[in-house]
Parts: sequence; structure tokens; C-alpha cells
Amino acid sequence: MPVLIAARSADLDLVRPLARLLRSDGGEVRCYLDTDDHELRHLGCKIAVGALDDAYNLEAALTNVHTFVPVLTDPFDIRTPEDIGQLRDMGLASAEAAAGAGIAQTILPIPVLPGIHPVTAIFAEVEKAFDAGVHPLCRLRTGYLWGDERPLPALISAVRHHGVDLPEGVCVSVLGIDAWAAAVAAADDREDLDGTWELGGEIEPLVDLLDRADRAPANRAETKNPPDAWGLALLTEDLIVGSSADEFA
Repeated sequence: MPVLIAARSADLDLVRPLARLLRSDGGEVRCYLDTDDHELRHLGCKIAVGALDDAYNLEAALTNVHTFVPVLTDPFDIRTPEDIGQLRDMGLASAEAAAGAGIAQTILPIPVLPGIHPVTAIFAEVEKAFDAGVHPLCRLRTGYLWGDERPLPALISAVRHHGVDLPEGVCVSVLGIDAWAAAVAAADDREDLDGTWELGGEIEPLVDLLDRADRAPANRAETKNPPDAWGLALLTEDLIVGSSADEFA
């Protein structure tokens, strides 16, 4: 059954491995993106390019789609009030489109965040909008995502480069991109899931993430800029996310 993934160009490093897994099982994958992507076309995906905050066009793209996977902005990619506004607009447009299209299955990967942070309330608002209008709804609540092109390794690299002190003793749940994609694909295989599952990954002390970031060369070019305050604020508290989504494996 057709799957539609909606995402920004900044999140193609998530979309590609997920699409590859879905295509490997013979599935039809469509993508609604804010830019074209030749790699996804090469995988056999059908691409529609449009504004991610346009609920009308997104609902049209969901015609004859069985499963909808909206990929929301990574919390470490939100640095300004404008970024918050874009996240809110995309999230609410996706919820409105899914509700209007009557999708058989929606899989919503959404991050778990500390309670006191400017972006926490926006993700909660988006999740509430999906919960109000979309059923069944499989919510995959994730830890922080890690990969060569993810913003978290870039932030950690900038922390080390600029000599910024991180709080001692903080531990966070870190989820690799391949594990994220595998869990979303497995949820798609299960069909009609309704409820919330947690996707935590490995629990990592921040001091260990400093070493891991050194092994992510794709992010080294970004160390010239000092780490942003909102990103650092996410790393001031423990974030331990369960791993009940292991049942999808």
C-alpha cells in the first residue's frame, strides 16, 4: 500500500534510509518535499514538490495513500522564533491534511523534550492536533537523533571547538538514523497501530557524545559558528526515553 513521507530538504538523510527500507519490501513510496531529490527518484519514489505548510496541496498528495509519515523538524535545527513558526505551520498543516484525507494509518515520529524549553510546547501542540483529528495514530516518541548530517553532532562539535562547558553528569537517549528508519518501517508493516511507543536508543553521557562527534567529519565545517543557546538548553537536563518500540523489530 502506498506510503507518503512529508519532509524538508534538511531531513532527507532521514527520508532516504526509510524510503530504501520500504522500497526493499516492494512498497510504493511517495514523498512530499520542499525540493526535488534525485536519489529518492532513483530509488523509485514518486516525488511531489510543494510548501510543507500548505494543507490543501498536502491533502491532495495524500489521495490514495494508505500510510502518512510526517517528518517534523529536528529540535536541534530550531534556532529562532521563525524556525518555531515554521515547525508549527508544518505540523498543523500535516495534521489538517491527514484528517481531511482520511488516511488509514498515520505514523508520527515526534521527539521527547525537556519540559522547560521554547520548542517543547510547539511539539505538544502539533501532537495534540494529530491526536484530535487523526485515527488510528501511531506516535513514536523519540530520543535525540544522531547521524553524520544531523544537527546534534554539529552542535556537539561546536561545543568542543569553542570550549563551551556542558553540565556534568547529564545523560541523554540517542537514536541512530538506521534504528529510527527501521522502527518506522516496522510500524508501517504492523498497520493500524493506535497509541504511543517510545524509541529511546542508547543512553549516552554528554562527555561520550563529545568523542562521537569527533568521528562525524561531515559536521566539522559547522564548528566555525558558536553553538546556539536553544540547542545548548536542550542539553542541560537528562533525557531518558524508554525503548518499548523494540517490539516492532
